[in-house]
Amino acid sequence: MSDKKDWNGHEGSVLHSVNDFDVIDCELCGFKHIIPIPSEDELREIYKHDYHVKEKSFMLEHQLEDREWLDSINDARLETLENILGKAGSFLDIGSGNGFLLSQAKKRGWTVKGIEPSDKAAEYSISQGLDVECCVFDQDCANRLNKFDVIHLGDVMEHVPFPSATLSLCNQVLRPGGLIAIGVPNEYTPVQKILNKDMDVRPWWIAPPHHINYFDKESLEGLLSRHDFTPCHSEVSFPMELFLLMGKNHLDDPKLGRDCHAMRKQLELNLTKSGNRAFLNKLYGCFAEAGMGRTLLVIAQKK
Repeated sequence: MSDKKDWNGHEGSVLHSVNDFDVIDCELCGFKHIIPIPSEDELREIYKHDYHVKEKSFMLEHQLEDREWLDSINDARLETLENILGKAGSFLDIGSGNGFLLSQAKKRGWTVKGIEPSDKAAEYSISQGLDVECCVFDQDCANRLNKFDVIHLGDVMEHVPFPSATLSLCNQVLRPGGLIAIGVPNEYTPVQKILNKDMDVRPWWIAPPHHINYFDKESLEGLLSRHDFTPCHSEVSFPMELFLLMGKNHLDDPKLGRDCHAMRKQLELNLTKSGNRAFLNKLYGCFAEAGMGRTLLVIAQKK
């Protein structure tokens, strides 16, 4: 598709259309997103009651199965933040989910707080002794918070209707020189385009209304730079779409998807536990150079 569409001043070429939503490469925002954009009230209801019950009903079960691997991933992320910041300080996790990153940060000496809109996920986190507030990160929430050394948003920015407004609130509660770490799905990658355009695989990464925004490294760093943050680190995770190229079509097969995930998980654990995390980082750096990687993490410093 190449037609242009305009919705409330958001204009851009239409890349895909799914379930009455269009994904446009928005000239106003500098990143790809769906139109129409759902209202905040609609999204609040989705994430407070439905998301972890219907859309992510097995999330906690899978995370408990993956605990060793998750702790390894979270340790590496926290170590990167500590190296850049120079210490383990105060840590705010927006969209803290079931609290696994917060638990690991607390063990490493961080002072932690979580904001989580899902009542089910927040309840589990609180049961684990974590300081988690069940609410949406909005102006009222930001006004109640203290200042933090690090703000983390993992798998959040693809869901929010107005990413610029979210970053402005983050700026409000982040100390000068503090760090913001944003993890998002890495979308419209070269491999995704090959699979969709050349091999007729459906565009599985498009998931409205839950996924509103679609970022890559350039568009996410550009957004951060426009909000007075200086990007200082980026990394990607294993490109799961490689399994599709190898004939393992897990898109509609949850069991096969878990099997593929287990292979990726074992690769990372083997290299980490054998003391070769640096080699793993180098390998994933090569994926990043090729524009690949299922998820993208960008860390930026407040000016």
